[in-house]
Amino acid sequence: MKITFVVPELNLTGGLRVISIYADLLSRRGHEVTVVSPNERAPTLKERIKSFLNWKGYKFKRGFDQSFFEGANHTVKVIKNAGEVTANDVPDADIIIATFWITAEWLAKYPESKGKKIYFIQHHEVHEWLPVERVKTTFKLPFKKIVVAQWLASTLENEYQQSNVAVVTNAVDHKLFHAPARQKNMKVTFGLMYSGREYKGSRIAFNSLNQLKKQYPFIRVVAFGLEAPEKVIGLPESAEYFSQPNQNQIRDIYSQCDAWLFTSSSEGFGLPILEAMACRTPVIGTCCGAAPDLLSSGGGILVDIGDHVGLQSAMEEICDMKPKDWSVMSNRAYKEALSHDWGEKAAQFEQAMLVE
Repeated sequence: MKITFVVPELNLTGGLRVISIYADLLSRRGHEVTVVSPNERAPTLKERIKSFLNWKGYKFKRGFDQSFFEGANHTVKVIKNAGEVTANDVPDADIIIATFWITAEWLAKYPESKGKKIYFIQHHEVHEWLPVERVKTTFKLPFKKIVVAQWLASTLENEYQQSNVAVVTNAVDHKLFHAPARQKNMKVTFGLMYSGREYKGSRIAFNSLNQLKKQYPFIRVVAFGLEAPEKVIGLPESAEYFSQPNQNQIRDIYSQCDAWLFTSSSEGFGLPILEAMACRTPVIGTCCGAAPDLLSSGGGILVDIGDHVGLQSAMEEICDMKPKDWSVMSNRAYKEALSHDWGEKAAQFEQAMLVE
């Protein structure tokens, strides 16, 4: 089949990484795959002036990045402009896939020749910084929907009366994320992915780690994120921070930790959970995204969203855990991760596209 993915921008977000994986695997399964993206947005005059003057520390952020698609064996087409991808920008195909709310708006205007319309939904994007009513309207479009978690399917059914929804959960690249069996560190190490967005919970994690250090002063903290080091707010003293590490470095960071902190209050799936578990690292995760399902087999500790006390208690449990008990949890995390394979997910995704 000829399959087209329309993305809002090429960048380093987890959602684009998932799309790049599916584009690659579907191509390997014999399909003719094209990924179409707008071009990089140039800063406005006002943004250029603010950035030049470093007004209140302002720097224009260039989120455009093609790294996930380097060396792709499918077609990656970046159109000339930074705005809407129109029907003239995409090839005729059998299937065309919207990957974000604004791309769903674009696809709604395309003729049938561009392919059967599918909406690949990785989160319920009703954030305050987005035009919420427009976002909600896209969930009601008469497209086949594929979602990454059962909670998303339930949301679409209960809030938007959408029944034509297939659930294809995410997986992990076991060739990239792996680690040999290891022992609990003498210096207990906690890791997390930093984001300045409040719903990611980095502030809660940092506050809890600072409190934990009063009782366990020798714990080690490692973190990574897209932000430059000077933009990281509240990083605990002596913590190690890695800005925009490559995938091999991320694997090494996961593999150093005794527990990975997943503190989001809203998440579609939570890919770092599986990546950390594939590196034999137990996860302390909040009850959102796929965490309740992924941690149910004993590969970590589940805490309530926003529960500072519960989060700190879980970290104390890791600190006090006997090495033998930690190894059991580590092995359970690894076993859970092994059961999520991208090859199997690509086959499920392919089948979901075909079912009416």
